[in-house]
Amino acid sequence: MRLLIKLLCIILFMTNGLLQAQESSADSVSQNSKEDKIEIPKRLFLTDLYLQRGNPSGDNFAGNGLKGGAGFGIRMQFYLPKNIYIGGSLTQDYMSVSNTAVVGEYSRATKFNAYLFAGYDYRINDNFSILGDVGYGYSQNKNRQNSSQGSGKFRDSGNVFRITTSIEYHLNNSISFFMSPSFEMVSYNIKTPTALSDDFENGNYFNIAFGIRLSSRDYRDIEIKGSENEDLKELQGRDRDDLSIKEKRRLYFLKKKEERRLRRERRRRN
Repeated sequence: MRLLIKLLCIILFMTNGLLQAQESSADSVSQNSKEDKIEIPKRLFLTDLYLQRGNPSGDNFAGNGLKGGAGFGIRMQFYLPKNIYIGGSLTQDYMSVSNTAVVGEYSRATKFNAYLFAGYDYRINDNFSILGDVGYGYSQNKNRQNSSQGSGKFRDSGNVFRITTSIEYHLNNSISFFMSPSFEMVSYNIKTPTALSDDFENGNYFNIAFGIRLSSRDYRDIEIKGSENEDLKELQGRDRDDLSIKEKRRLYFLKKKEERRLRRERRRRN
C-alpha cells in the first residue's frame, strides 16, 4: 500500500508540473499560431503494445519469494463521451523464484492477466497526454519446476485489481510512445495450511512499461480554418449530408493531411 501511495503522489506531482507548463505556454501563443489552430480530433479507439518489468512487492509469498522479470502486454480500448474509455487487456510476466523456503519447490513462474478496465484520457497539449484507469479480472501463475525438482507444473489462480497510469508523447495523432507505471493486487485461491494463509492470500506487483500506442481518431466534425487547400475549403463549406461517400472519404483524408501540415509548422515555430 505504501508503494501505491508513493506512485499516486508522483503522478500528481508530474500532472501539476505539466499543467503549469501548459498554462505558461498558452499565455505566450503567437497570433499566427492562433489563426491556424485546429481542434485535436477525438479518439475513437486505440491499441497499446508494450514491454514491461514486473516487480513483486509486499510482505507476502510474491514479495518475499519471487523475483521480477520481463513481460509484455496488449491493451485495446474504446472511447465514450467526455474522454472516458473502457477496454480490455492481456499481460504476461516471467518471474523466477528467489526463495523456495517461502514459495515452495519450483524454479520459475509465468503470471498471466486478463482483465477489463475503465478510465479517463486527458490531452495536455499537442505533445503530451496522461491516462489513468482501474481494472479487474482474472490472474494466473503457471509454476514450473526444474529437472532436479521433478519437472512438474502447477497453477495458482485468483483475481487481479490493477491501477494503471501512463504519460504519452505524440509523434502525430495516430502514433505515440508512452511510459506506464501500474500497481496490481492479486487475491489468490491457494490452498495452504491455516498458519500460512496470510502469506498466500495476496500478491502485490509494481510494473513499469514502455510501449507504442496506435490511435484511430474522429475527423468528421473537425473544421480546419485558414487552410491552403482549395478542395478542403470547398468540401468543408458544403452540407455534409449532401456529400457522396467518395467525397466524405476524401474530406476525411484531406483533414488528416492538413492537420499534419499545421502541426509541423507549429513545431518549427516553437
